[in-house]
Amino acid sequence: MRIFRILLQSYRVFEDPLELEFPSGLVGVYGSNGAGKSYLIESIPWTLYGRSRTSVQDVRTSGSDKECVTEIEFEHDDHLYRVRRSVSVRGLVRARGWIDNDLVCDGVKETNRFVHATLGMDIDGFRSSVFAEQKQLSAFSDANPADRQRLVLSLLGITPLDKARDMARSDARLQMDQLKLARASLPDIGRFIAEREEFLEETHKAKSDFQKSLERLNELSRRAEAEENELKRLDAVKIHSDQIIAVGKEKRRLFDELAEQVAKLSFAQGRLNEIEVDLLALAGADREVGELEVKASEIKALLDMTIQMEKSSAELRSLLDQFGCQSVEELRHMSEVIWDRLEESESSRQTVLAEIRTVELDLAYLKANCKSAEDAMAMLESLGSDSPCPTCGQQLGEEFEDHLSESRINLDAQTSLLCSKEPELLGLKSRLESFESMRCELILEKESVEGAIIRASILSEAIDGLNPSGSVMELRLGLEKAMCDLKQARGAQARSLGLLAEKHELDRTLQSESRILRAYKDVECELQELKLRLNELDFDFERYRRQAKVVATCQREAQHAKELHDSEIVRQVQLAGKLERVDALIDQVRESHAVVGRLEVRSELVGRVADYLNEFRRSTISALGPRLAAASASLFAELTESDYDRLEVDTSNWQLRISDYGSAHDLGRFSGSERDLANLAFRIAISEQIGHSFGQQVGLLVLDEIFGPLDDQRKFVMLGALDSLKARFNQVIVVTHGTEIKEQMPGAIEVVKVGRRRATARVA
Repeated sequence: MRIFRILLQSYRVFEDPLELEFPSGLVGVYGSNGAGKSYLIESIPWTLYGRSRTSVQDVRTSGSDKECVTEIEFEHDDHLYRVRRSVSVRGLVRARGWIDNDLVCDGVKETNRFVHATLGMDIDGFRSSVFAEQKQLSAFSDANPADRQRLVLSLLGITPLDKARDMARSDARLQMDQLKLARASLPDIGRFIAEREEFLEETHKAKSDFQKSLERLNELSRRAEAEENELKRLDAVKIHSDQIIAVGKEKRRLFDELAEQVAKLSFAQGRLNEIEVDLLALAGADREVGELEVKASEIKALLDMTIQMEKSSAELRSLLDQFGCQSVEELRHMSEVIWDRLEESESSRQTVLAEIRTVELDLAYLKANCKSAEDAMAMLESLGSDSPCPTCGQQLGEEFEDHLSESRINLDAQTSLLCSKEPELLGLKSRLESFESMRCELILEKESVEGAIIRASILSEAIDGLNPSGSVMELRLGLEKAMCDLKQARGAQARSLGLLAEKHELDRTLQSESRILRAYKDVECELQELKLRLNELDFDFERYRRQAKVVATCQREAQHAKELHDSEIVRQVQLAGKLERVDALIDQVRESHAVVGRLEVRSELVGRVADYLNEFRRSTISALGPRLAAASASLFAELTESDYDRLEVDTSNWQLRISDYGSAHDLGRFSGSERDLANLAFRIAISEQIGHSFGQQVGLLVLDEIFGPLDDQRKFVMLGALDSLKARFNQVIVVTHGTEIKEQMPGAIEVVKVGRRRATARVA
């Protein structure tokens, strides 16, 4: 097998598309720690077999929204193969395979089977034969014998055989324990057979008892049926009799009602005659009620009018007394006097307002003169005798003091006039306020008088429109007498109406007299007919009751016989179930004996399988040991150019020893380079042996970080040894973080970080 090309996209740290052409022979993959060298190499088993150290989702680049795609193109057995595997964003895995550019498989399972068939090994065999790590090489010489043996057996595929042998031994012990338990729990079959014979005897006796109970049940059932038929006949006669009695009771009730109605008709006729006499005596009640109602209404109207007039007169007198007047004309005259006073007050107020405006103008003029005099005085005080006059421009000189005195006199005169005018203004404002107060009082008084005039006029007109006759007391006595007469007349009227209503009801009742009398006679005849039919039936209730008791007794006896019969049926079913259960137990015991026999055979077979597996493991190790030792010695001689006699392998603990000049020595006696070469030869021999076991030689070797702890001299020796492996392998891929190795290898691939958790690679 030789890898030509690897294509990666969104795989692990390789997010951007990456296509690498792998050279043949010795190839170095180098780069800084954490750059992604191991991810690049792990893409080989992932693409071929779809197996990864982590979950499928972790194969995709973190944070990428693209599909993960990996592809490997390799040559094997003179054919060009290409395998492509992808993981969608949702985690769906797809795989395809080509041979010489022809698509031969499409699907994950089909592609895995195709790769397995092509290389002749599964993923575990592929990793054990192709991949070798530095810690595995050092483990052969540094580990203790138990760990070293476990590592070698794991690489050679012997460990699953050990597990199979141990599982077979465990199964053998488990089978023996189950066999002992089964033998101890086997029941006695003779006891079940004896129980079956007893159940058979009880079954024969139960069949005899069942037949007797069936005969007794049939006899009692026939007797009960005959008695029930007689009871049904009597029951039919009873039903007919009950129907006649029920109809008779209904007819009797109707007859009593009709008799009562006939009596009521007789009473109604007598009452009707009495009502007609009373109605003649109450004939004029309606007319008398009408006349008395009119009279009472007239008296009530006169009484209301008189009361209203007295109320209006009292209110008018109170209103006039409030203003000290005797009539409405005096109120109107008072209103005119108030109006004249109001006009006089308004005229005086206007005069005072005019005087206030004049005084305010004088005050404003005097204030302006005072301000001018103050300004002139201040200006003269700011000037000196040498200053020019502000009006004529000449020097003031000796006249400065005269000018200053005149200005002061003028200012004092203006101030005196201003002070004399201010008290005059205050007095005028006080007069104005008194006139304002008087005006408001006159307005309120005028409004009050005008309202009283309006109300007094209304009351006077109302009094003039009323013209009552008589006093209030006389009118009230007349109204009381009229109301008493009206009450008596209305009582007579109500009695007359009640008698009329009763007369109409009696007339309506007497209209059905002929119909009621006819129905009364018909019902009487029907009652006589029902009595005759009841006598013809001749129903004996005592006989019916005795027959019912006989039927109940027969039914109880038949029910008891049926219960006995049912119990016999249940007994038969129970006996049949017991017999069936015993038969099942007998069959189960026989099956248990058969199972114990099969367990004995199986336990013996499992024990033999465990012995065969142990013998097969021993023979396999004894056969692999010499071949592995011979291959390791041959490769060690090739790597060291036969500087030593040979490399020996102890197959009991897989310890390596180098023979020099006829004596075998442990690896600790030699330098680090010799130890590394011995370990490398043994590991490569294991890979070749695994290939022989699978019937295929892959021709590919991947060595991961084998230069880590080596010094420069040992690295040089190891590189020379690796270069000599080109005859055995088509490609040897060495993964290392040392950049100086690339100068000493024919082909090199550099892995470079390009950002946070991102990387790319190129052929150096």
